[in-house]
Amino acid sequence: MSYDREEWRRPWRSGDTPVSFGDPGAARASTDVIPGSAEATGSSAVVSGAGAGSDQRTTPPLTSATEPIARFPQPPPSGWDESSAGPGSPVGSVRPPDTTGTVDAPEPRRSRGGLLGALVGGVLGAAIGTAATLALVVPGGDTGPSPVSAPAIEVDGDFGAVVPAVAQAVTPSVVTIDVPVTPGGATINAAPALGSGVIYRSDGYILTNHHVVEGASDVRVRLSNGDVLDAQIIGSDQLNDLAVLLVDRTDLPAVNLRDAVDDPLIVGEQVVAIGSPFGLDASVTSGIISALNREIRVDEQDNAALVIPSVIQTDAAINPGNSGGALVDARGRLVGINTAILTRTGASQGVGFAVSAEQAVVSADQLIQDGFVRHPLLGISGIDVSPETAEEFGLAAPRGALVDAVQDDTGAAEAGIRPGDIIVEVDGEPLATMSELVAEVRRRQPGEAIDLGLIRDGEELTVAVTLGERPR
Repeated sequence: MSYDREEWRRPWRSGDTPVSFGDPGAARASTDVIPGSAEATGSSAVVSGAGAGSDQRTTPPLTSATEPIARFPQPPPSGWDESSAGPGSPVGSVRPPDTTGTVDAPEPRRSRGGLLGALVGGVLGAAIGTAATLALVVPGGDTGPSPVSAPAIEVDGDFGAVVPAVAQAVTPSVVTIDVPVTPGGATINAAPALGSGVIYRSDGYILTNHHVVEGASDVRVRLSNGDVLDAQIIGSDQLNDLAVLLVDRTDLPAVNLRDAVDDPLIVGEQVVAIGSPFGLDASVTSGIISALNREIRVDEQDNAALVIPSVIQTDAAINPGNSGGALVDARGRLVGINTAILTRTGASQGVGFAVSAEQAVVSADQLIQDGFVRHPLLGISGIDVSPETAEEFGLAAPRGALVDAVQDDTGAAEAGIRPGDIIVEVDGEPLATMSELVAEVRRRQPGEAIDLGLIRDGEELTVAVTLGERPR
């Protein structure tokens, strides 16, 4: 469904219901367009950047995971209650009360009185007083696991017994992010926009969503022990909806990472989401990996759209307030950053999406080093191969990306790629869709050489392409 750039920041008032928007033109092939490409057609994509789309605010029937996605609307405004934001006591380590293995994890935190009162009074969806809102977890840096990060959980038994251990181990790496918002330019009565972040490195770097901190000049972070810290925005990767913050601490518990190359995710694998839906901090839900390599498309301004390829789909409950939250596996290792839901009500309907931890690491490391992310550019626009196209080209089944335009002065043009070519492989790995091609390109660096397998006029050939750099 469509994503209103301002709506997510707008705190709910008492009695309001979340609003979501839709885009009937969404269930189409991957779109990844750069300025000057075929954006206006809404049917093809230049592999590199943001895509094309419409902004019609009608809610279509839900059809597939390629529909435009609504990022989370803002949860109820929540006061930070500075009186409770002292340094706190360090959380201790306990052995989880089950037979799943040995886990060093912090003790559960007690509920705050303000939150309990709100729940008893039935005030859910309005202000929740002193409750901290949102918690997110993200990857560690390229220098390896933080020396203060929790050890991976040894799984040996029922997943239901593992969830408490996962929650205890990961929660200290989850933070809440507060971005004061001044609706309509007002300078008083500003309501906080709330999001989540994950401790990426023990020396103060925190990963979150780009849309959580977009345009912010004042950002604060609440740690799991109640400490509230001013944060600096190091940089954002809008194309992957990621951003990195920095706080003045060197002793933070960084989240553990899963090596997606040596230990790839599989559909049906059990996962845990940690965040603060509706302002209920440190909430834990569980589910499975519903699908991999999905593509989500969220409407941006000026009739352009942001396409995020190769995301993870999960049925773990994700709601407003989880934005930027963590998706972890049964060993407490980060596998994704929750960024969007497919919804018609603003609440979870069992279809949530997370940017892969693999992409988050690539983006975070570049943001920390350079303050920006260099995005590679192939220089073609294309669409998925339909059954009709596959039959026309003599393919046994639909696969690959059909090239419909080649941008001048790009690696694709220099390699001799032509409209009508079908790209079916990248470095020997088969491609099923245009979205997979976009994802494969984005995983690489400008200047990197790749081999593309093509089908041209019924013949198979391989061309070497040097990737360019997408204009910033």
